[in-house]
This record gives sequence, structure tokens and C-alpha cells, in this order.
Amino acid sequence: MTDSLDARRTARATGFALLATALEKGGAMVLLLLIARTLGAEDFGRYAALMALLAFVQLAAELGQEPVLVRLLAQRSEAEAVTLVDGALALRLVCTTLGGVLLAVIGTRLLPTVGRVPIVLAAAGLVAASATGLRAVFRTEQRLERLCVVALANVTTFGLALAIARALGLGLAGAVAAWGSGQLASSLAAFRLVRREHPIRPRWRTTVAGTLARSGWVLALNAVLLTVTLRVGQLVVLRFAGAVESGYLAAGSRLAEAFALLPEALMLVLLPVLSAYDVGARDAQRALSVRVVRWLGVLALTVIVAVSLAAPTLVTALFGAAYLPATPALRISIWLALLAATGSVFTNLLIARGLERVLLGVNALSSALTIGLSLAVVPSCGFVGAAVVSLAANLLTQVMLATVRSTRLEIVACIRPLLPSVLVAVVLVVAGMWCPGPPLALAAGGSLVFVATSAALGAIGADDWTIARRVLAPSRFVGTRPD
Repeated sequence: MTDSLDARRTARATGFALLATALEKGGAMVLLLLIARTLGAEDFGRYAALMALLAFVQLAAELGQEPVLVRLLAQRSEAEAVTLVDGALALRLVCTTLGGVLLAVIGTRLLPTVGRVPIVLAAAGLVAASATGLRAVFRTEQRLERLCVVALANVTTFGLALAIARALGLGLAGAVAAWGSGQLASSLAAFRLVRREHPIRPRWRTTVAGTLARSGWVLALNAVLLTVTLRVGQLVVLRFAGAVESGYLAAGSRLAEAFALLPEALMLVLLPVLSAYDVGARDAQRALSVRVVRWLGVLALTVIVAVSLAAPTLVTALFGAAYLPATPALRISIWLALLAATGSVFTNLLIARGLERVLLGVNALSSALTIGLSLAVVPSCGFVGAAVVSLAANLLTQVMLATVRSTRLEIVACIRPLLPSVLVAVVLVVAGMWCPGPPLALAAGGSLVFVATSAALGAIGADDWTIARRVLAPSRFVGTRPD
């Protein structure tokens, strides 16, 4: 299913990856803001808790299938690829159905204040998303414009259904049904696009199911454990502090997570590059990782300074004055943008080196700490405590990677050049919060000072632009040093 790659096609695919990410994540964020304003803090807190529980089940049901399927499709002939996709579709349908049943059973017991109808609708939406795993075909063929079509179908349908639910006053159940409608639309769009060229249909293939499960369970478990550090606080806050505080946490943390998604599109391109360098060019692999961490880190820190100083204005403008108490959660959670930027590179580097099980061990410890601290801290500190616990757990993950023998050299090499910029950002945020003046003006001034200081410290050099162009040339991936 793959054609030979060339630099122009790779650059085009990168552009579409950015657009698809903007459509999917940006559109989802806009719709989240609309849901928050429509439902109010209390019902929005219930919605966020249900979506947090859904995220755990959905990641488990996906079974780490998409990246594994990308790898397998790239290695197989056309006939073998169709068989793979048929079996993958059938496996995904079975897993999401089981996941939907599990969500309905667990949700009604764990989240009694949400209500049975929204939980059942969320379970149906999980099953409706079964065909979204076909994105692996588009990624393998480097036809990422089709990712844009799928994302657009999702966001458009979600938005229209949400508008109808809002007009009819359907409340929480209507918001969940709108989300499920978007999932169904994206599945249908993906299936139709693939069917144009490949005669696929869900057919159970025991061999395919076994191959995908054996290869994907580690990635799936890693994803679930990572989500624990980001989402379990939402469930604990709803349980111990109430729906209103859950809404405040959702407003602050989900807005911060939107900025933390900045590196996602680049990661679609970075993994195959790092994987290619892993064959006989480890020094080049490390050098590229160091550079990308610096690029993404400086970008994330610029956002952190701006958002931290403009937090009250941002929360009020986006969510409404009723959500102003969520400001501390945003100021804490926005630092996840830096950890997401560095962590995304570390994750792809470890996957390229076949060290997924190292990630599994680290994420397991971090998740256990998150659950324990959340249960201990949230009853007394509420949603602010949950935000602190989530940030601390994510930081611990990267600290542990910097101490493990098999990853220490790479992680430390990546982090060390970024430390001066981190220190500058911390100083600017603390100073800016004590300075009088309009938040937006402080945010603009702080960001400019940070960028200027980072440039003076050499965080981004003139040769970085040359390297950025070179890493997009696939013919030069292996055996070329990016320095």
C-alpha cells in the first residue's frame, strides 16, 4: 500500500498533518468551549468526568492498533495489506463493543450523578468510532489529506448535532449524543475513503488479531497509564469535591492540554525519521532529538509565559465569568505543555529504539502515584490539588527516564540545553503575576522578553533552520548527521 517517498511528498504530508491536527484538536476545543457555556460548571464537570472515564476505556479498546498497523502495512504486499485491514477492522469492532459494555457497567457505578442515559450514549459513541483505525492506511500511504477529511467530518457533524441539542435543551445527554455523532461520521468517512481503492470489510482473522494484540498491548497500556496522570483527577474531584469543582478543573486543564497538543503533528513525521536513524546512525538520532526538544521546548515555554500571565482574561473570555475560579488550574496545568513537548520526543525516540517496556514501567509508577496522591490531596485541596498532582506525576515520568540506564544519556542530553530557558520562563511567570497591569499586556511583554532572552542564550541557532529542512529529505535520513 505504500509508494516510494520523496521530499516533496513528505513536505506535503507534513502540511496536511498540521492541518488535520488543527481541525481535529482545534475544532474539538471550540466545541468544548461551547459545551462548557451551554451546560454550566456543574453539568460540564459531569461531562468532563464521563469523557475522562471514556478515554481510559477507548484507549484500551484501541489496543495500540494504529501505530502497529502502520508498521505492518508498510512491510506487506497489497493483498496481504487488505487482509490485515479486514482483520484489524473486525478486531477493533469486537474490542469497542466489549469496551462499550464495560463503560456502561462501570460508569453507572462510578459516576452515579452523571445518569444512565449519557453513559449509554457514550458507550454507543465508542462503538461508532470503530473504523477510525483506518487512519493507519492514510498514514502508510502518506495521503494525510484524507486525515483532514475525516477530521472535518467529525467536527462538522459534532458541531451540527451539538447545535440541535442546544436548541432542544437536551443538556448533558445531548452533548454526549453530539460527540457520538461526530465519532460515527469520522468512521463512515474513513471507511468510504479506503473503500474507494481497497475492497475492505470487517472479517475476523485470528492470526491478524494475535499479531496486532501481541505488538500493540504495550503501547495501549502505556497510553492508558499516561491518561491516568492526566484524567484520573477529574474522576476523583467529581467524587470528593463535587461537579462544580470538576467543571473548574476541566476548564483549566483542558485548555492547557489544547496547547500541549502543539507537537502532535510533528510527531507523525518524526517517528519514521528517528526509526531510520536507529539503523547505524545513533549519534545522528540523538542530535536530532536534542534539537527537536529545544525547538518544541522554546515554543511551549513561550506559550506557558503568555497563558500564565493572561490566565484570568483567557478563562473569562473563553469559558465565561462563571469559570473565573478555574484560573489557578490553568496556571498550573499549562506547564504540561512543556512536558508534552519534551515527552512526545522521548516517547518516539524510545519507540524507535524498541524500548516501549521502559515506558511501560515508568508510566505504571507514575500512574500509581497519581491515583494515590489524588485520593490523598483532592478531598482537602479540591481541583487545584488535582492539577498539582497531575503536573507532578508527569514531571516524575521524565525524571525517571533521566535516571534509567538505557535512556539516561539521551534524556539528559535533550533536557540540559533547555534548562536555562525553563529558568527564564519561571522567573518571568512569577514576576509577571506580581506586576500590576492588564493581563494581556503583561502576557505580550513577558513573551517578548522570553523570546529575546532565549535567542540571546542560543536556544535557537541559525543552523536550526537548515537542519529543519534537511530532516524532511527522506533520502538523507540514514547515515546523515544533523549537525
